[in-house]
Amino acid sequence: MTTNYPDTELMPDADQLGGIEQLLEHFEQIERQFQSVRESLTRSHRLTTLGTLSSIVAHELNNIFTPIMSYAELAMHKPDDAKLTRKALEKAFAGCQRASKISQCILEFSHSSDLTRISNLPQMIQDTLSCLARDPAKDGIELVVDVPDVQVQMSPLNLQQVVLNIILNARKVLRKTGGTLQITATVDGPMVELSIRDTGPGIPPEIQSTLFDPFVTQNADPNDVNNESRGTGLGLCICRDLVHQVGGEIEFKTQAGQGTTFILTLPILENVYETT
Repeated sequence: MTTNYPDTELMPDADQLGGIEQLLEHFEQIERQFQSVRESLTRSHRLTTLGTLSSIVAHELNNIFTPIMSYAELAMHKPDDAKLTRKALEKAFAGCQRASKISQCILEFSHSSDLTRISNLPQMIQDTLSCLARDPAKDGIELVVDVPDVQVQMSPLNLQQVVLNIILNARKVLRKTGGTLQITATVDGPMVELSIRDTGPGIPPEIQSTLFDPFVTQNADPNDVNNESRGTGLGLCICRDLVHQVGGEIEFKTQAGQGTTFILTLPILENVYETT
């Protein structure tokens, strides 16, 4: 019987083995550093997302507090007019209730865990509309909502930011002329197609190709000397990134004088039934 021994010339010596061990330890250290950076980026992204959403909601709250202060001032200046004072207090109280509801909305999302990556679509739409300071009907906007009861594989915080941004853009143009804001959804296999359509003037042709680029504003009013209608131009850019992170798509269709439709294609949590 012949025994084959390994060629000792091909075997690594002690110094080479030590170098390999050091290299493996170096790779492990790099992996730990990479994991730490990834966790840091996740926390940073969450704070950025929450910060953007908070700024949007803060603007809505300001739209509520301004009339509340006006009603309170009116009641203070005419304390002898009981009827006027009561009406002013009722309006102020209603505004406070609305503001409280919006604050609760953002608090719930800020306390949600990063592990919560499933959104109930109808509930998310309802919560998003609750963040609006003013009833769309008061601006001549007809709101139509028809979405199925499905679970979307996207965190409530991120999905609400995307939908709220699109709704606010639509409201800006519809407040001038009135119209319809329609939110519908259809399920197509493992995906849901969420459509947000307005009957506004449409998106100007000169910005359509760059609409999702940073610092491109959709609804800036050239007559607005204070730039109150002009946003940062980051909203839709962030929306696109958030949708792409979950393997979804965002696109729009627009026609001059007919309106604009934003279409979100998102993965859903499919129900799996076991058969015996």
